[in-house]
Amino acid sequence: MDVLIDAHCHFIRSTRALAAWGTTLNVAVHHLATLPAIEVMAALSAVPSSGLIGDQHHFLGAPASMNQCATEIIKAAMDATSDGASPELRHVYIGALQALLLAEASSVSRLYREIVL
Repeated sequence: MDVLIDAHCHFIRSTRALAAWGTTLNVAVHHLATLPAIEVMAALSAVPSSGLIGDQHHFLGAPASMNQCATEIIKAAMDATSDGASPELRHVYIGALQALLLAEASSVSRLYREIVL
């Protein structure tokens, strides 16, 4: 939950928009999809040992395009690994939120304008 809160605050500061939680996740997933494959793989592979996977489930409203983008990230990750292991959807979401925290404010704002506005 903390990574979502931190990413949401970074998103709000970057865009100066009071948006829904799902909008933050949507922008985060789309941001992750823009990163080089090696960075995406590093983000996804770090999630299982990050201590951020728990037994609580949280549901956010977000557009179908977010799930489509996340699915494309999973497919690309499977293609990039020799073992064909598939990251879980929750790993994509957590990795995306972590990547968003590292993104420059101008990049977050630009992506928000491109995909949401």
